[in-house]
Parts: sequence; structure tokens; C-alpha cells
Amino acid sequence: MRVMVEATGELERRLTITLPFGDFESKVQERLKSIASRVKLDGFRPGKIPHKVLEHRYGSTVRQEIVDEFIRNSLSDAIKQESLQLASSPQINKLSKLETDKPFEYTATFEILPDIESINLEGIKIKRPIAEVTDIDVKNVLEKIRSQHLEWKSVDRPAQEGDGITITYHGTINGESFQGGHRENFFTTLGEKSMIDGFEEHLIGAQKDEALAFEVYFPDNYTHQELAGKKVNFDVKIISIAVPHLPEINNDFVEKLGIKDGGIETLLQEVRSSMVQNLKQSTHTYIREQVMDALLAVNRITLPSSLVENEIGLLLERAKVNLNKQGIRVKDFSLDRDQLRGQACKRVALSLILGAITEKQGFKISAEKIRQKATELTADYENQEEIIRYVTNNREKLSEIEGILLEEKIISWVLDQVEILDEVMDFEDVVNSRFLSIEEKNPS
Repeated sequence: MRVMVEATGELERRLTITLPFGDFESKVQERLKSIASRVKLDGFRPGKIPHKVLEHRYGSTVRQEIVDEFIRNSLSDAIKQESLQLASSPQINKLSKLETDKPFEYTATFEILPDIESINLEGIKIKRPIAEVTDIDVKNVLEKIRSQHLEWKSVDRPAQEGDGITITYHGTINGESFQGGHRENFFTTLGEKSMIDGFEEHLIGAQKDEALAFEVYFPDNYTHQELAGKKVNFDVKIISIAVPHLPEINNDFVEKLGIKDGGIETLLQEVRSSMVQNLKQSTHTYIREQVMDALLAVNRITLPSSLVENEIGLLLERAKVNLNKQGIRVKDFSLDRDQLRGQACKRVALSLILGAITEKQGFKISAEKIRQKATELTADYENQEEIIRYVTNNREKLSEIEGILLEEKIISWVLDQVEILDEVMDFEDVVNSRFLSIEEKNPS
């Protein structure tokens, strides 16, 4: 076998592989003999079928099978021989004709992974938040819990901003009903702008049992494209108007939250405990995002276009799933590959950098460490053992946990070598920065 490697681009490679005809022919004859010993043809005894008959009936099929096998095996051997790390599946082309006593030649084109010789950490500075859960923080969270359990009390007066209003509405476009244009006993809070622009303004000042008729326009960038920019006529009936009341934090309220014993004191303990855990996770995420951004900033690498395109495809599929969960039909929403290219490039680059660190540092995760992490991640589940058994028998889940642990190792490795700047922060600042970061990194 003769192998020639050509660089057709920074990461593009073309392999030209030449195989001697004799290797093919000996395999073909060996395969035909095997067929002769197994097949039955009318007029011939088993094993006594003339070679010309076998050649006529099976020759072309056998030769194609042998060609496929030789390409598959020789390509694998050539890739190993040349120590090539493929980023994409090889595309086979330029096959020569299989002719007697002439060598068989073909080419394979593909992308290789970039060679990351070393990981640069120069100049990296990581801010480490120093924060604690204060009594004021706990009080603020309790207020949020109260807000999540608002009690609405009916009032007999015109609707105003901040009121909760229950309505039945029906919309038409050019006299025709449209999907999503009719709701009965629909509740919304005036001022939250949950309806299209202009809708709520017509409800301000309305009375219970009043019937309204008005027109508004769907915005030009409305997610359902067939409705974008169109005028819609709404008929609305006001069912009820209510004002919000925050519940008092007492034993009755605590019981409604599912806390049966200990009353308010238990609630405070559970809230604080949850906040401490939240702060711990948020601090980790705050540091993680800085580490990942820094690795990307100081380690510039050329990306295989095939990996980027594959990643865009995965992001598109995730976006479609998210849209479906929101009740938005994918065909009504513009999904642009180029809008996801930046995010895809970051994800691919980070994956390659983390992979290089893992390989160069020889990081490995034991089965016991994976099980310990699975136990930690499922600590809050009642059927923990059942879930752990499922995870430990699921390769995909095990791989996910291994990835989490490898990432933790990499972050620790980076932090040991870079400058750490402690930064005093409030609880809210750390937690909010965590969620902001997540949204920015995963806009889909």
C-alpha cells in the first residue's frame, strides 16, 4: 500500500492511497471459492461449479464487496500510519477502475483536528466572589415567596394597572378567526405586558361584565409569522377584577408551603439552607464562566468547519425543541444558522481546548468518583437508589457525569496556576450574575 498525504487547507487533508491489483485478485478468488463450496446451482454438484460460471454470476458483486472492504481497511490503516486525528468523516472520491494488473487508487478528503501544542494561561485573572447569606437576603427571599403566593380579592371598581383581570376574548383578522385568537376565563395582570402591544390599554378603566371591542396590530417581528404586522379585531368580556394581597407569614402560610412541623422557624432554616446551596452553586458558575471565557480568549485555534456546522445543527434542534415546548410552531419561526454560528464556534473551540488539557494532563475519572457524583446529584430525590441504578447503567448519563468531573478537574488546574482576585459581593449580585451568564451563553 502506498499512501500520500496532501494539505489542501489549514485543516483540510487529502489522502491518496494506492493498492496493488494482486491483493484484490487473490481476495476475489478466495471469496469465489468460498461461494462455490456453499451455493447450489441447478445442473452442478456442490463444490463442482465451473469457475467461469461463478465468475459470470458472482464476479462483479464479489469485486465490489472486496473493493469496499479494501477501501475501509486501507483507509483505517493509512490514517493510523500517518497519525491523523480526524474531525470529519472521510469523503471517498476519484476511484480508479479496477483493471487487471493495474494498481487501484482512490482519494479521501477530510478535516483534521487542530494540533494544540500547549495551553496558554498567561495573563489570566479570575475574580472569586466572597459573599454570605445575610438576614436581609433571607428576608428578601421570603418576600419573593410571598409574591409567588399572592391572594387575589375581587373589587367592584374600574380596572387599573396592577389589577388581576379575568377576561374572555375572541379575535378575528378580516372577519376570520385564527389559531390562538380565542380564550375563555383568561387571567392576566395589568402592567405586566403579557399581551400584544395596545391590548392592555383598552382594559384600563373597564368595569366587571363590560363588553369591549377594539383593534390592535400584531408586531412586525411577531413569532407567528402569518400574523406579523396584521390588524386584529378583538371582542372582550370582562369577567372579574381583583387586587393582589400578600399573605402573612404565619403557621397557616408555612403549612401551605408543605412544611408540617416547626412552623416559621423551620421555614427560615430551609430558606437559608437553600440560599447557601444556591450561593455555592452560583459561585462555582461565576468562576467557571470566567475560566472558560479566559481559556477561549488566550488560546486562539483554527476550527474545523465540519465540527462547527455539526454544532449549529445540534443548536438548531435544541431551539426547535424549546420552541415546541413554548407552543410555537417551528415553521412559524425563522431559524437562521448564521445567528447560531458564534455560539457554535465558542462551544467547539472550548471542547477542543478542554480535550487538549485533559489529554496533556492525563486527567481520568474513576468509576467510584462517577458513582459518588451521581449520589451527590440525586441527593434530593426520594427514589435516589433507583435513579442511581438507572444512571450507572446508562452510558450517556455516565458520560455526562464524567464530563462534569473532568471540567471540575480542569477548573481546579487552571485556578492553581492563575491569579485569583477575591471580590466582596452581595448574595443577589452573585446569584444574578450566574443566571445572566447562563442566559448569555445559551440564548437558545
